[in-house]
Amino acid sequence: MDFLWHLTFIISNWIPSALAYNLIFGKGKILHFGPVGVSVAAAYATFITLSMTQSYALAILSGTIVSLLISALFAWLSLRLEPDGLGVMSIAVHLALLAIVLNSSSLTRGALGIPRIARMPGLESLEAIAIVSMLFAALSVFFFLMINRSAFGRQVAALAEHSSHASALGISRTRIHFILFAIAGLIAVMINLLFPQYIHLLHPNDYQFVSLIFFVMFVVAGKPGSVWGVTFATILILLLKEGLRFVHLPADILGPTRLILFGLILFGAVWWRRDALFPPQRKI
Repeated sequence: MDFLWHLTFIISNWIPSALAYNLIFGKGKILHFGPVGVSVAAAYATFITLSMTQSYALAILSGTIVSLLISALFAWLSLRLEPDGLGVMSIAVHLALLAIVLNSSSLTRGALGIPRIARMPGLESLEAIAIVSMLFAALSVFFFLMINRSAFGRQVAALAEHSSHASALGISRTRIHFILFAIAGLIAVMINLLFPQYIHLLHPNDYQFVSLIFFVMFVVAGKPGSVWGVTFATILILLLKEGLRFVHLPADILGPTRLILFGLILFGAVWWRRDALFPPQRKI
């Protein structure tokens, strides 16, 4: 039963982040590869503040401010750079933030991470934290469905399809980009508040480049821009990931096998969804 609760938490904890990334990368067609960079900044800001003040209110406030600042940086870069330049720069910012964490040993404990993270009152049991995560995931699905059906969602789609025509209609690219990245930043705060509490540890290995591959895989496999598609893709891929634990392979083979398998899934999904991922602009 504990494993089922574990699966519930892991899947529920990934869904909001995947949907937020889908809004930027899938629906907005913004070549952004920095969601893990926002996550690592939000997580460390939250739990460093918590260790200093023992106040969850101040910790969440600190994580929110840092997350929004990093998100604003990415939004500004998306307005200043060409798509391929943004892709490279967003990866560079992610790696730079990770390098800061790893080399600031006096503050972050570097590669050792921050251990013995206590859970918030009411979340001490596995069932409780899994249920809270599941409720947040359900609210996230509803929230992003509403965005897709809203005027804002149509503006995002218009900018993605043809930004110059959308601008001529009065749609502000600057406003849309900052809102998109702010939404993803706020989601990152909540997700990275729960996961370290779940494993009682905040460790930089959880924010490596491999995590970015999962973000891209969820969106591409689930159909870019589709809320339900990305949700189901997230569930299926995470079930596969966790199910590989039961494959009887040596530990030194299981890791590379998992990466090769997910790489093949991503390659196949990109090939299958290439028209949705890189749509040709309409011509009159």
